[in-house]
Amino acid sequence: MRPVLAALLALSLVAGARAQTLTLPDAQQVQLLAPQLVPFSGSTGNFESLVSGLTAGTPITLTTLGADGVMQIVTFLPGATMSAADAARALETARQSLISQGIATPNAQQLAQALLGNSASTLLQVRNEFIPATSVAGNSALNLSAANLQALRSALTQGTAATLTGTTSTGVTQTTTFTAPGGPMNDFQVTQALQLASTLLAQQGIFNPTPEQLRAALVGGNLVTSGGTSVPVQGVLQGRVRNTSESPFFGTSNSPLIGTSNTPPSTTPTLTPAPVNAAVGVARPIAPAGGLRPSAAVGR
Repeated sequence: MRPVLAALLALSLVAGARAQTLTLPDAQQVQLLAPQLVPFSGSTGNFESLVSGLTAGTPITLTTLGADGVMQIVTFLPGATMSAADAARALETARQSLISQGIATPNAQQLAQALLGNSASTLLQVRNEFIPATSVAGNSALNLSAANLQALRSALTQGTAATLTGTTSTGVTQTTTFTAPGGPMNDFQVTQALQLASTLLAQQGIFNPTPEQLRAALVGGNLVTSGGTSVPVQGVLQGRVRNTSESPFFGTSNSPLIGTSNTPPSTTPTLTPAPVNAAVGVARPIAPAGGLRPSAAVGR
């Protein structure tokens, strides 16, 4: 009877694990199956676009920045839809193929061609934009004015509100004010956030964002595309770690582990001194029960 119960328990655990896997988003499933595909894709935005396109059959947009200062944006439509496991397998096959050609960090076009094979020439849409070396990273990719770029970078590095002003495609002046979550950022984090925002916008076909579109790409909300469609998006900064006063793990005021204000008071243990020979002042060994003398080796 016990072997039967053990087998049933094992089957239930496997079924539960499979059910839990099926509830995960496709991107998380692929990342669990093959975590090496995230850096291989060039960015988190590229990876999510690849998985989403392969599993849903929707257009894929990849963005990479070359050492020569060229921002490459490639859009293509994959073939038949795949499961998350098949998508991971296809991406890993493309990765191994490129590595065999000596390409460990492919650009957007190389990655797309590795996935599409011979049909790449008819399905690829390649756009190259040169970013001047004197410009700040993220400016050309987002087509920001110098004033908006300065205001945005200053607000992100200081953790204050950013106010952006621009003109929509219909000629209407638009002003947006927002504050990024998570507090101040360093220069590298700001540059990375702007690059990820440009990738997210490019995935929706937006290459010249309005202030409101840029706000949605950074902090989340409804992103209105150039066609007027409202798409709910998670901003690239929404996942930032909260400050230490709010963190349930490392807060100094409310941490259940290392908090200083709610840690239960410690009680100093009371030690009972051993019997002391009043004449000599040396602790005398306590004789064990039954009157047995302590071992002669003790005290030597």
